[in-house]
Amino acid sequence: MSHSPPNPSNDPKFLPYLEINERLTELKQSHGHYYQMINLEVWALIETMDQFFPGAWNRFMTNRQLSMKQFLQRQRSQKQSSASNQKPDLSDVDPDHPV
Repeated sequence: MSHSPPNPSNDPKFLPYLEINERLTELKQSHGHYYQMINLEVWALIETMDQFFPGAWNRFMTNRQLSMKQFLQRQRSQKQSSASNQKPDLSDVDPDHPV
């Protein structure tokens, strides 16, 4: 007597599971198409902008890169300053005289 696993298509308990998987697959494909459309629209805007203002996209990307570098530097300096403020200053502590 071998026990084979139940066939999901024959068991009504498994039908919702199959339907959920199908809907998830459809949703993933829909999201993929959505992001492809967004990319296409952005590309069209960039092309149009470059026709009316040559080099505008290049300047935008250069400014964006500079802004990102400045932002990251500020984040690092804030983290370093907060980390240094949290560390106790033990330079004044005399190990022979505990508090």
